[in-house]
Amino acid sequence: MSPNYLNICFFIFLVMSSLSFAQEDERGAIIETVEGFFTAIRTADKRLLESILVPNSLNISTSEVDGGTTQLTTLTHENMVSVLTRPGRLAIERAWDETILIQGSIAIFWAPYDFHVDGEFSHCGVDSFQLIKKGDKWLITNASWTREIETCQKSPLGPLD
Repeated sequence: MSPNYLNICFFIFLVMSSLSFAQEDERGAIIETVEGFFTAIRTADKRLLESILVPNSLNISTSEVDGGTTQLTTLTHENMVSVLTRPGRLAIERAWDETILIQGSIAIFWAPYDFHVDGEFSHCGVDSFQLIKKGDKWLITNASWTREIETCQKSPLGPLD
């Protein structure tokens, strides 16, 4: 093999490696944003939640009602912050097996989750967060989730501590 060919192969390897490491860094930052969302819910921290949600975001949940009809619930940014940070309850949301798609400054986080209130199971479902990168920070622009009660699989995270 010619030295030129080896240099080209080495260059391609370096570029691909650096892209892979950059993608992993972004993936970690996205998970950090979502974990911040869950922390804000658990601690009823309005400031934290507002710091990771884009103002005027639209947030939608779906749940099945009698007869298999799907009910949509839409929350404005203000409603979302108010509902998720209301005092007087301990709400814990946990997600696992996340799928993260990233293209430039947009991303999607998709994962099954469970939700507990005051130590009792409330519901499960799938979270779908759409994010944008603003500066060096990932922000949630939209949150959509299913609310399920009867079709929940056991969480691989085990019981709440």
